[in-house]
Amino acid sequence: MRLVKTTLIIISTMLYIGLFWLSVNQHEINSKSVLINDVSRLYPVYVAEIVKHDQVAGLQEALLAAQNNNLKVSIAGSRHTQGGHTYYEDAVVLDMTEFNEIISLDQENKIITVQSGITWKEIQEYIDPYNLSVKVMQAYNIFTVGGSISVNAHGDTTYGPIVETVMAFRLLLADGTIVNVSRTENAELFSLVIGGYGLFGVILEIDLELTDNEVYEKKTVIMDYQEYLAYYSTNIVGRANVINSFARLSVAPGENYLTELSATTYYKTDQEEGDFDIRNAQAIAKLFFGLARKYDWGKQLRWYLQGQFLESPENNEIVARNTMMSSPSTFLEYYSSRDTDILQEYFIPMENFVAFSDGLKIIMESENINLLSVTIRHVPRNEEAYLSYGREESFAFVLYINQKISEEGIKDAEKWTQQLVDLALENNGTYYLAYQLYPSQAQIRLAYPKLDKFFDLKKVYDPNILFMNMFYEHYALTGE
Repeated sequence: MRLVKTTLIIISTMLYIGLFWLSVNQHEINSKSVLINDVSRLYPVYVAEIVKHDQVAGLQEALLAAQNNNLKVSIAGSRHTQGGHTYYEDAVVLDMTEFNEIISLDQENKIITVQSGITWKEIQEYIDPYNLSVKVMQAYNIFTVGGSISVNAHGDTTYGPIVETVMAFRLLLADGTIVNVSRTENAELFSLVIGGYGLFGVILEIDLELTDNEVYEKKTVIMDYQEYLAYYSTNIVGRANVINSFARLSVAPGENYLTELSATTYYKTDQEEGDFDIRNAQAIAKLFFGLARKYDWGKQLRWYLQGQFLESPENNEIVARNTMMSSPSTFLEYYSSRDTDILQEYFIPMENFVAFSDGLKIIMESENINLLSVTIRHVPRNEEAYLSYGREESFAFVLYINQKISEEGIKDAEKWTQQLVDLALENNGTYYLAYQLYPSQAQIRLAYPKLDKFFDLKKVYDPNILFMNMFYEHYALTGE
């Protein structure tokens, strides 16, 4: 009897341990589900897992494992797109930030070969001692090269979008094979992958064109917005000594709202670079940006101080190209459970600058939009990317907006975003696909007439739709 009792106790204990192990193991499996978001915090979803690899073989294994487990794959860098372009529900997310080596530097021909997860900051730090500089990147250097190529980024310089500086890259396809891609080899993939939002494969190594780390003198002038097109055409277009030019519209409430404009230009100079403490400037910018987010008087104060100091006509600072292109983005960092900052961008043919500006002012005021900044950049015509936004020589209106993240706030943002897209379309322009999924199915197809063909070609190169993100699901699959 004692033996039976002892045996039952042992069996019960073993069953308990087994059940406990199963529950722990199940918890470990479930814990692989990770809540993920992008910088906008508007599209949170749970993904199966986030994986990092610093070797090509690891990336290939991750693709194979995802397929064996019937999972989708998304590709992420710094996750600064704002429409779920870098993840998908229950997908495996390839975090490329550890795939970040510099492969080689050809100083004579000014060509650098890098892995796609490297940031522009890391490249700048590497090439600065060689007196070389990046040709095209976003206004800030925190982004990965692969991410910048996937959105076909552009910046302030007189070059066009990043596609102009990409010579070639290697691409990991859905079936695990690797192909060389350039304008002459797999040329169709070249145009599809650049600005293709990670839907065709994993960008591995990239050959990029560089330029010299020249020194520039910065000059700013203040004018009425209606004078800007003539000013730009006369003083900027065709000038070999101009390397960077942008403008800002006043967002300070009052008579100058979206009508007063500061135009800043960097000219080549033989002078030596001066001293400029970017950290102090950033600290000041962060303080006053925070005030502008909450108060009208904060917007007025920020515009006044910006005109008096940071972009004053008297502040003709002398900077090297690498310094000019190394502005940190810390002043934009912001977190609130109630609201978030978003970016939007509209590309408008140069001749329609005033008409779009007028319509922008009407929408901003009628919808009571909390507009924090409007930066205007020139974008030369370039149609190399399949989903090109630069089909005409344009001004890019970059809008920085604070919006509520409540259900009502999102509905309001969707409404006025569609008004802005309509305004762009009325002016023969388009908008940037890197941001929210607010534009309608009809609007995106008017702005990008080749979109459905783009989706058809995805099925050719990725027939099982391994590479997936929320952008593709929204516009290619849901039809909503």
